[in-house]
Amino acid sequence: MKKKLIFFPMILLLFSSFIIVGESDISQEDKINLSSFPENFDTNLTVYVRYLGFDEEIIDDETIESLLPAYFTKWDVNYGTTQLNFNYDFKHMEDLYFNGLKNYIQSIGINGTGVGYSLNITRLEEDMISGERSDIFIPEDGLVADASDVESFISTFIHEPNLEMTGYTLYLLNFSSFDTPDHSLEHWYNVEKTSFDTNETISHWYSGYDEIPSRPTLGWGGNNRFCYLDLSSQSWYFDWLLTVWTSFYPGSFSYYDYPDIDSLIQMHNPQTSAGQAILTTYISDWLYSYLGNIFSAYYSDDQIGESYSLQVKVFDNLTNNGFTADEIEWVISESRMLKQLEKDLPWIKWNVEVEYVMLTDYPELYGEIASYIHEDIDGMHIEVMEGLFYTLSNDLVNHFDFDAADTVLPCYFFLTNEIGFRYNGVSFAGLGGMGWEILLGNQNSIFKDADPTQPRRGYSAVMIHELGHSLGLPHPHSSSYGWGSSFFQDVMNYFSFSEESFSTFNKDGIARAHYSFYYNIAIQEFEDAYQFFIDNDSPIEVVGLISKISNTIENSIIQYGDMDYLDAINATQTALEEIEDLLYYILYPEEYTEEPIPTDSTNFYLLVTLVAIIPIALYRKKRRGI
Repeated sequence: MKKKLIFFPMILLLFSSFIIVGESDISQEDKINLSSFPENFDTNLTVYVRYLGFDEEIIDDETIESLLPAYFTKWDVNYGTTQLNFNYDFKHMEDLYFNGLKNYIQSIGINGTGVGYSLNITRLEEDMISGERSDIFIPEDGLVADASDVESFISTFIHEPNLEMTGYTLYLLNFSSFDTPDHSLEHWYNVEKTSFDTNETISHWYSGYDEIPSRPTLGWGGNNRFCYLDLSSQSWYFDWLLTVWTSFYPGSFSYYDYPDIDSLIQMHNPQTSAGQAILTTYISDWLYSYLGNIFSAYYSDDQIGESYSLQVKVFDNLTNNGFTADEIEWVISESRMLKQLEKDLPWIKWNVEVEYVMLTDYPELYGEIASYIHEDIDGMHIEVMEGLFYTLSNDLVNHFDFDAADTVLPCYFFLTNEIGFRYNGVSFAGLGGMGWEILLGNQNSIFKDADPTQPRRGYSAVMIHELGHSLGLPHPHSSSYGWGSSFFQDVMNYFSFSEESFSTFNKDGIARAHYSFYYNIAIQEFEDAYQFFIDNDSPIEVVGLISKISNTIENSIIQYGDMDYLDAINATQTALEEIEDLLYYILYPEEYTEEPIPTDSTNFYLLVTLVAIIPIALYRKKRRGI
């Protein structure tokens, strides 16, 4: 929802009680009190739930809304808490939209034998025990469509653009008509991705699986402020999660219990009160996951500054084991990362540096790594929490330049010979969120079968993922909110494998925090500059500049309320530049000629200008997060 501004009533009230001041000085009684600001002002967002293909009679939106939170409170290390208030808007779309989307999916979809896949859980469990990697997928018959194409169709023909100014939209689809009651025919949405670094179609998956089929997703989104989710479709992702990743504590949510909504309805008749209650919980669990993991995902803002320096130091031990520098240096790219970060977060001044060094040139570090090596059925590995993590943390200042920018994000990247890293028993390619990162690659992860002519995986996207944690972003899954929100396009997403860009949702989350940061600094500095103006005899020549700054900040609040976050941030940065100018012109008012200097109407002009400052000032104590 738009922020309801309170400026004009306040201005009228204050104007009626203001004492006319002298031409160039302000009495002590008339000095504006800029210290009584509310502690916080919150973000109001609307979540638009749009149904396509559902029987309106069996959907209990009132109860669903009662099961969803009215707000989320996010912890802020510098300024306390930030609250995101959610309103809900439920609507069943007209059949025209449902039929149009249905016809489109049928037109682009591929019908046939073996077009979809399910997971052979028994074979997967055997692989986890033996350390072997076998064919764990079972071909299935039905219809498969490209998930990105469906997202584009919804964006063009169904999505309401005006909703982008007030919140986020989740389209819930039901295309059970594509399937047969006995589940012998199903439908899927597939995701294919070209690697950021190799420029090849990604055909590998976690835990060393190669040549996998395209990933079946239940929905997609993230390029705009909407996602879609087809509850009648299927994906093997949850089977993988509940078989291999139980250590991630996926939580207990009803959508894990049913392959799709067809299965739920076959087991629980939604025409009965008991069946409708189960269906209501099922839908609310999906919505809850999107709310907690995506729509309110940003959780920390202690790494904010005007300039950022990403510094990656690559400790290479592969060139000592038969590989050349040319064969490995494609694995992480300064230019690709810089281009992506500038595109996603354009208000930040980015610098990216990648430096290759020989691990053997650091004998103490080399020896410590060697001392921690263990071996089991999955090969040689190091448990970083046995001591290496703390060594690297304590040695950051010796490897990275912390004066390079306002915020420095350092990363150790180890290219090792057949050695993997684990964090509390879990293998990782990257570890981040500490304000610094660790990456690990070996010849089997970056090449297929350790063959340098077959590049398998680059680490530029992994680096951006880990950097995202240090910027304040979580994964779009958790034990608290579940993994139901995994099916969208974002570099932070495990399902969106090797994606390099942040989704609109995460860009919004970072932008909200950065706007709040600059807004609060602008208010602080504006208050100080105003006091400096008073202490220096209130030179009348600069009141126009004071008014201009006031308008700039006020406009930024309006832009923020319209979710125009980039312009809002730019406005606060402009205000800070104008405040710096103001401090100069207070001392040298005769040099200020940008605004007309008031003459006969001095008293009135000064009065109106100063009154205009007060509404801005009333936000002074609202420290973090509109």
